[in-house]
Amino acid sequence: MTENQHNGANGPSLKKIYQVDSTTLGIIWTDGKESRFNVKTLREKCPCANCIDEWSGEKRIKPGQIKDTIRPVNIRSVGRYAIQISWNDGHDTGLYSHDYLQSLG
Repeated sequence: MTENQHNGANGPSLKKIYQVDSTTLGIIWTDGKESRFNVKTLREKCPCANCIDEWSGEKRIKPGQIKDTIRPVNIRSVGRYAIQISWNDGHDTGLYSHDYLQSLG
């Protein structure tokens, strides 16, 4: 999907992101390690203020709210530190920092 040489804030940067299959995204980091993410889990863990209350940290997404048919429709790099995923449910405000993705993977 995308290939970059961007530097992450604290750890390795994202080198390549790709679709493994219909439910899995893969990321290759500049240190050679690879992470794989279930797309539904990524959507459920969206870090934006619409999905997580910015003051309390409480999740606003309820269990079962995200359908099994969730899929990314576009992924773009944001600066040198994050990706933004546009989802087929219309959501696209979450910025997934490289550090955040590494903590999930």
